[in-house]
Amino acid sequence: MVDSKKITKSLVDVVGPTRVTDKDFDLVSYGRDLSPAKQKLPTHVVLPETREEIQEILAIANKHNVPVYIRGGGTSHWDAFLPQEPGIMLDLGRMNKVLEINERDLVVTVQPNCTWAKMDKELRKKGLTYLCSEAGGPAMTVGGSVMKAGGGPHSTAKFGFHGNQDVITLEMVLPNGDIVQTGSAAWPSAGKFERQCLGPDLAGMFLGAEGILGICTELTLRVRPAVDFRERMSAILPTLDDVVEFGHFINRHVGDEYLQGIYLWVAPDNPDLFFIMMDIFGYEAEIVEHRKKKILEKIAELGGEMADRAPVDDYYDRILTGLTDLFTAGVWHFFGAGSLRIDDIKFLYKIWREELLEKRGYTKAGFGGQVLPRRSLAFMVTNYKEPEEWEGLVKMADAIDELTLKGPVVPYGVGGRDGLRQIVASHDTGYYRLLKTLKKTLDPKNILQRGIFIPEEELR
Repeated sequence: MVDSKKITKSLVDVVGPTRVTDKDFDLVSYGRDLSPAKQKLPTHVVLPETREEIQEILAIANKHNVPVYIRGGGTSHWDAFLPQEPGIMLDLGRMNKVLEINERDLVVTVQPNCTWAKMDKELRKKGLTYLCSEAGGPAMTVGGSVMKAGGGPHSTAKFGFHGNQDVITLEMVLPNGDIVQTGSAAWPSAGKFERQCLGPDLAGMFLGAEGILGICTELTLRVRPAVDFRERMSAILPTLDDVVEFGHFINRHVGDEYLQGIYLWVAPDNPDLFFIMMDIFGYEAEIVEHRKKKILEKIAELGGEMADRAPVDDYYDRILTGLTDLFTAGVWHFFGAGSLRIDDIKFLYKIWREELLEKRGYTKAGFGGQVLPRRSLAFMVTNYKEPEEWEGLVKMADAIDELTLKGPVVPYGVGGRDGLRQIVASHDTGYYRLLKTLKKTLDPKNILQRGIFIPEEELR
């Protein structure tokens, strides 16, 4: 039995009394994320400011066999940081600085809880930007987005998920307290300019692992000159086959995509209307006009119709400046989601239409998708306001997830017992076995994110 007061005293010895709490009225605010996951309370919340403090906290956790859960901005949609059992919540909110902007190498180094908005504000003072933005907007944290390899509809058509190509180096604190630098930063005299060197790409091991292998304390990203040219369009395409063909068209020239962002939306009350919003990228006015001309020609060739631009400006501007009204409709739930080939978006659409709308008669969930470089991310999304809706919604979403992941879909985000963990764990693949081996090797007491991604019983 763990002595909670003893843990409290040990944590206070590390960070002082003002950055530790074990009071119920404080803990309750850390018990939910933005998903329908049930409330899960930590026993302690601690706010470190340095990697050395994190090392000492992990030493305490290892000594007392207490799990540590990592909280960034708190915007997970799939139970990805909530304590699956009582333990210490590591709130990284104070590690939020922009550490360095290197204008010559075009990289920026930040602490994990620096927000996209804060980073972009500093970059734009120097005529630079990151270009990408999470779907949750600029209030999301850079570290949280990268550690889950996330993304949104703005710029992912050109640059893909966070971490796919723009992460240069990481600083990670391992469960045993060791500090690891990846990429060129692993050679201290070299600097931060290259991701893969000195052997395998270790950064890739941490990206998407949702914190189970280490805690990110610093990261360096590729940045680009800010673009002053903005052209956005919307269109309605006749069929889903036309959407697929358009997806292939816009990024057939890999690395020279016609669009930086494209977002598909199909409303449940009109499942035959395929509405797409587009954000054109280019550093020269002539390039933007050329891409616009090609896009207009392709939409006409497919029999599509151009639509009002105003909703597109509103949507993308809110993605970049804040989505303060996003959750007024209730708690949002993304399900039936994953990465897939562009052609296979039809598989998910069929499940949404036949299994959700027609068979179950559930008409509150829309179907959406984003085209990425040579692939797509597609999802179903709904919301609820009343607590009594919760059980039915989650049961239905779990059934849809089961159907989805039997097809050509790779899960997007795993999370704990109220996420996709059980479904992923049921597939005894070589990948999953290797992940468990890595976890056991790096974290023999299963301190970090216990129960996230891998069920506890599978690590015994």
